[in-house]
Amino acid sequence: MYSVLPFPISALYGIYGLFKLLRVLLTFLVPSIPGPNDGIHLAVSPQCGPLSGTVSDFNAGLNLPQFKTIVSFGDSFTDGGRHDGGPLEPAVMIPSYPLAGGRSTNGPVWVEGIASDIGAKVMDYAWSSAVTNISLWPSNPYPRDFIMQTTIFINQSNKLDPETTLYTIFFGINDWGDSFVDGNHLPQAAQNILGQIALLSSPPTNARNFLITDAYGRGRHNAWGEAWLQSIFDGLAVFRSQDPPLNVALANFATIWDGVLGSDPGYEAFGYTNPGSCFIDGNTCDDPEHYFYWFDGHPSKQTHRLMADYVEEVLTQCRV
Repeated sequence: MYSVLPFPISALYGIYGLFKLLRVLLTFLVPSIPGPNDGIHLAVSPQCGPLSGTVSDFNAGLNLPQFKTIVSFGDSFTDGGRHDGGPLEPAVMIPSYPLAGGRSTNGPVWVEGIASDIGAKVMDYAWSSAVTNISLWPSNPYPRDFIMQTTIFINQSNKLDPETTLYTIFFGINDWGDSFVDGNHLPQAAQNILGQIALLSSPPTNARNFLITDAYGRGRHNAWGEAWLQSIFDGLAVFRSQDPPLNVALANFATIWDGVLGSDPGYEAFGYTNPGSCFIDGNTCDDPEHYFYWFDGHPSKQTHRLMADYVEEVLTQCRV
């Protein structure tokens, strides 16, 4: 059942939504002003649904405007160049170095976009090449996983207000890739995601607010990957039904990847001129603002902005 938020929160969402609408309208009404995000825009909508049955985008209890801190865990898609929650370097490019402030892209990552929109602080623990649990993937040479990241965070004894702190979790791409070498350990990987959420929601952290995002196949799908995502979805439903319930949301970035890399609606509908990579073998394309990827498999800064926009649409449109 879809619920109506209390007036103060609804008002905040209304103001926030109005700002985004005006920003888009300016692009069309005043052509002389450069459009937001270099003209790259969402051409797909969240696939909203209930927190039951098959996987869908949903928001069960997260009120985006209330968050003052975002704690992020994940892989290169969320890695801000620092892995201990400290201040991130500016997301600027240095000649001949392809990583903006250590990020695997040419600008801010998606979670920074969300934080900027709501005036929140980012504490980033994500690390390039990370998986959920490295012990599941013996072929993976990088000892980086979700367990390591939460261990670093918890050992810091951070004193964060559970009500104003959002925890974001973005894993699956590397786990799915490793499954082609090491076999299908994705069911265990999904349980590790849920296990770390349970850990963070327990003392001393007592986290209450979790956003899960996913793009496991980046435009590719298989039964193992879909089962992985379904297991996480089902686990989030359990967390929501416990007493007291956790506030949880899922934003499935597969909708963006399928829309850009497939024919419906296709990359041009988003404003891209190329669905491939801009930075190849040390050479940068002539039009990086309109490429889907910055380098192989890693979103450009414009795509990261789309990902932030998609999450924000899920959190405002898919409340259950």
